[in-house]
Amino acid sequence: MKLSAEDERFLDDIAVLMAPWGWARPVGRIYAYLLLRDGPATLDEIASDLGMSKSNASVAARTLEHCGNARRHSEPGSKRIYYAVPDSHGGSFIERAALLGRLQGLFVRQSDRDLPASVVDRFDTLAAFYARMREAMEGVIEGEQVGHQKPSRRAG
Repeated sequence: MKLSAEDERFLDDIAVLMAPWGWARPVGRIYAYLLLRDGPATLDEIASDLGMSKSNASVAARTLEHCGNARRHSEPGSKRIYYAVPDSHGGSFIERAALLGRLQGLFVRQSDRDLPASVVDRFDTLAAFYARMREAMEGVIEGEQVGHQKPSRRAG
């Protein structure tokens, strides 16, 4: 796949935006690359098109697969592995929603401790905040899974 200058900017922009989520630059670039493709890509194609080693492409693609942001495909009778973006985009957010639930539980469990009222109020506020965030994320993920309408294209 021949990447245009605009494609390269997109790859770099995704890599920069995903860095705070813990993604290394190659992971973000491969994710963006897979989003631009019309179909699955082999590791050889990914490495060649993005100018990286096949081993780096393999590590980054497996990271995306582990996060739920890429899906591995294979062909019967072939050892060749293909990667594509999954149909569902909630992959990495499912784990983050569960983490928010664990944070909520941690703050709720603190209510049995002998703490100053201001600290208990703070923990109650945090527990409620994490509960709302978890519920919101799960609602979006569930909505995507049942095929709700696409959101507005306006950026925030």
